[in-house]
Amino acid sequence: MIRSNAQLAVFLCLALAACQAGEKGREQKVVEAARSGRFDLAVEEARRLAEAHPDDAALQALYLDTRVAALLDRGRDQVFAEDFDGALRSFLQAIELAPGHPMVESWLLKTRKQLATRWLDEAAENTGPEKLDQAEAAYERVLLYEPDNPYAVEGLAHVLLLKNYRAGQSKTYFDDGLSSFRELRLQNARRSFELSRHYRDNDPAAVRGEQVERLMIDERLAQARTLEAEGHYFAARNEYRLVLLLDPTDAEGRAGFDRMDRETRATSALAQADMEIRRGELEEARETLAEAEVLTEAQREGLTALETGIEEKRLQDLYAEAQRLTEDFRYAEAVATYGELLALAPDFSDAAQRKRTIEEFIRMAEEFYASALSAKDDTSAELYLRQIQVIWPEYKDVAARLADIAARKPAQESPAEGGAETPR
Repeated sequence: MIRSNAQLAVFLCLALAACQAGEKGREQKVVEAARSGRFDLAVEEARRLAEAHPDDAALQALYLDTRVAALLDRGRDQVFAEDFDGALRSFLQAIELAPGHPMVESWLLKTRKQLATRWLDEAAENTGPEKLDQAEAAYERVLLYEPDNPYAVEGLAHVLLLKNYRAGQSKTYFDDGLSSFRELRLQNARRSFELSRHYRDNDPAAVRGEQVERLMIDERLAQARTLEAEGHYFAARNEYRLVLLLDPTDAEGRAGFDRMDRETRATSALAQADMEIRRGELEEARETLAEAEVLTEAQREGLTALETGIEEKRLQDLYAEAQRLTEDFRYAEAVATYGELLALAPDFSDAAQRKRTIEEFIRMAEEFYASALSAKDDTSAELYLRQIQVIWPEYKDVAARLADIAARKPAQESPAEGGAETPR
């Protein structure tokens, strides 16, 4: 069966025509598989031939061309199924194998445009003030696929300025920044048009335009530096991003954006670690802080404070656990837990005193229990056992022994009560 994407088979057949060396018709299986749309089979057969003849340049080229055609075929199917992300991955794999291939580049461009349109629609749906993060992410995706998309550039600029305004920047800053940005974009567009049609030789006009753009970039950079110095990393990141929207090649803007991108991620990680510490998820907090440590340069103090907080929370948890064990009369475990705590922090609160008290309870219970076992009568044994109950109610079989003594009392007292005769 011949598939609808016939141009792929044609492309593959043209590639196959270059394979003239070796036994006659050895590429026929590859050709037939490709023509019928069985690119998986075509690739496998081409691979087999290439591995069997490693020195045959024609067969190596056949294998490469077949893989490219298979990826192109898969990408086209994904486009028709509206799986544009999958199609993009397929075309990118193909272009890595065959850089500059016109058919692959054509489909790659189409797919990027379709993805850009999809994310522009997504950005348009997130217009509310509570959806600025979603809108920013959508515009960034558009620019990932079409770096010069004018709607995404202006839309992202608007979102970034609005986020900074909502984070505490003045309304004047927001209004001036937005209007200046729009004017500059219009001016750049107008300047490009004029230079292309009427003023190609007018160097002063071009220089003036570049000077205006440079002034705008310098203004945004100054704002970004100020915000960064004040510790407003999210706002500074937005300003550096605005610089890159104006000039993607600006070195300071790129360095600042990358630096602030790391710091904002570190800020989020520090906040997450703080919450994990409060919830007692100390191992998770350690892992989160390890991630933040790799990212941050400016927030080392906060990182150290949270690392200290993990240790403090661990000590507090050990202390609380030891207290709980004590209240449950699990004295041996309580002593072990206090010992673990004191090994880490010898002066922690009154842990040492509490440990000594429990150890004394254990010593007294053992002593009274031994005395109860060696007592000559139930009365003496009961006295020792009841003293144990005061300090350690659940010690060994104290409760059972007291119950046995109580059960024997009526039997011991009955002869005395019945042995005396009533006087006549």
